[in-house]
Amino acid sequence: MSYLIRSLQAFVFRIIFYQLIMIVGFTLIIGWLKGMHNGLSVLLGGLSYWLPTLLFMWRISLHAGARAVKGFIVTFMLGEAFKLVCSGILFLLFIKYLSANIVFALLGLCAGIVAFWIASFSLMSKASPSS
Repeated sequence: MSYLIRSLQAFVFRIIFYQLIMIVGFTLIIGWLKGMHNGLSVLLGGLSYWLPTLLFMWRISLHAGARAVKGFIVTFMLGEAFKLVCSGILFLLFIKYLSANIVFALLGLCAGIVAFWIASFSLMSKASPSS
């Protein structure tokens, strides 16, 4: 495995790690302000987005490299569809079987999505060379 692929994989998993840290931080804040049940609902909502994103990023990182462009594009398109479907299914399962508060779970889901973008843009701005 080349240095470029390893560094890409490390970058991808750093995004996932920071996303999880932000979800847990938001969970702790809501849990402190609104109670443990609502905090756990936020966590479940955030995890319903984070877990499929983790699988998606892992699969994408396997197809990194110049020789795997076609495989990367196919994996990306299928992976994104899979991620969205899995997020929806996990969200519904968490609401139904774990008795999560739907409003706070939705808040957690939104926090997970926003955390992904914040982590991505933050790390990309640090990685890009300054002009």
